[in-house]
Amino acid sequence: MFTLNTNRTYTYPVALTVYDEAGKEHTGKFTATFKVMPQNQLRDLPADTLLLDQVLVGASGIEVPGEGGKLLEGDELLYALKNDPAASTALITAYQESVAKKNRPRI
Repeated sequence: MFTLNTNRTYTYPVALTVYDEAGKEHTGKFTATFKVMPQNQLRDLPADTLLLDQVLVGASGIEVPGEGGKLLEGDELLYALKNDPAASTALITAYQESVAKKNRPRI
């Protein structure tokens, strides 16, 4: 019998592409840890609530330097990733893909 844990977290790869000041493309991958949110809880959130604030619980394989060059960790790292437009878009895309990808029928 298949058992569904409705209170789970899982890791998923995130592909990120950014451009530097010279317009050169830099692409890399890291891993995000997402928390599954029940649909009723997502529907009941205030309209100004960000999805990533609810589902992103961790990240690894990416370095984000803070002030003084010290690498960010924990909540500071998550805040920086959610605050960066390219990283937040990549994270949202990865989350949505992770929910939908495996549940599509094969053609």
